[in-house]
Amino acid sequence: MKTQRWATRAAAGTMILAFALAGCSNHESGEDQTSGAEDQASEAAESQSESGDDTESGGDDASSDDGAEDAKSQDSIASSSSGLASDADLSKESPSVTPKDAIATAKKEGKDGTVHGIELDFDERDKAWQYEVTIINTTTDFDVEIDAETGDVVDVEKDSTDDKEKAIDLNDPMTFDEALTLAQDKASGRLEGWKLESDDGRIEYQFDFDDKGQEIEVSVDVESKNVTVDD
Repeated sequence: MKTQRWATRAAAGTMILAFALAGCSNHESGEDQTSGAEDQASEAAESQSESGDDTESGGDDASSDDGAEDAKSQDSIASSSSGLASDADLSKESPSVTPKDAIATAKKEGKDGTVHGIELDFDERDKAWQYEVTIINTTTDFDVEIDAETGDVVDVEKDSTDDKEKAIDLNDPMTFDEALTLAQDKASGRLEGWKLESDDGRIEYQFDFDDKGQEIEVSVDVESKNVTVDD
């Protein structure tokens, strides 16, 4: 009987030890599963965070690109609305309104009289490029100023006169480009103004150059092609 009790106690101890070991194993497995779940949750959170950062970064880049495009658009609008710069070179650039159109506008003010002069230069008072067209109608001399970018009539002055001037022609017997080529053989620099006028029976182009601060005036007779320089 004593031997049987020892065997029974031994068997019971073995079972207790087995249960204890099984419990430890289950506990460790639970901890592993919990740790794994926590790791997966952490990785998912980090992934979402990185995705959010990328989205924000993309949004910032898109915003930056949109800002650059808006700036370019504003610069373009400002450039087109301002027209020629005050220091533009008229040998390379032209205003929106052509000399022909300026004359047509001025003739409406001058009652379709005889056009004997046209001039283009920058008006410092109005801060704008302007044409000045002179027209004689019987005994009245009209001086019509026209904005070279908008075509609007800026001012009209009238004076009595008994002069009889010849009518000018932008193409005959000499064009602007032909006269400018002759003038540039004698002078250089930025062309800051020009005019074509009839005076005392002679018609000539006059070109005003600015060569590094030196003012040079060149006149070209449209009939004789004679060139004179006044500096």
